[in-house]
Amino acid sequence: MDSIPSSDRARTESGRRCDARTNRTSGGFREPLDASHLSPVSSQPIPTRVVLLAGPSGSGKSSLAARTGLPVLRLDDFYKEANDPTLPLVTGSTDIDWDSPSSWDADAALAAIAELCRSGRATVPVYDIATSSRVDVETLDTARTPLFVAEGIFAADLVGRCQEMGVLADALCLRGRPSTTFRRRLARDLREGRKSL
Repeated sequence: MDSIPSSDRARTESGRRCDARTNRTSGGFREPLDASHLSPVSSQPIPTRVVLLAGPSGSGKSSLAARTGLPVLRLDDFYKEANDPTLPLVTGSTDIDWDSPSSWDADAALAAIAELCRSGRATVPVYDIATSSRVDVETLDTARTPLFVAEGIFAADLVGRCQEMGVLADALCLRGRPSTTFRRRLARDLREGRKSL
């Protein structure tokens, strides 16, 4: 046998000496390695789960979600369209209350999360906030990653339901100083045409 330290040699179940690095016994034949205890392998696919990312507008949810490198479901794309008669109004006004949870379709967002966790793909709306309308649909594919992020100001409203469905990996809420979030929100809204000067 080559000069292999005794710590790297072992005896097989039949008592023959075995070189752990080559898996050859002193008799010269290979014995199959059994490493099942080291790396459990399952024929079951790893279930996909969601990380919900909530926080006020301008808190950095979209930026953080993009930096994770995970697939991202934009919950803002589930806002109702401006002509939807069920949209809530600001009290004492005819203006739409876009900060109300009633201004978006939580059931459709939850259905998309469930489908992404089940199959890894979902058809989701593409929403244009400047025109308050859904302008297209797209297929979001998680490529069967074990996690994806769903981010939006109403993400916290889905925590309980995602827990009940067994698809919640984690839920995070970003907060910042009001002056910082206001500045970020204003810059984004102007850049994306959500507001005019």
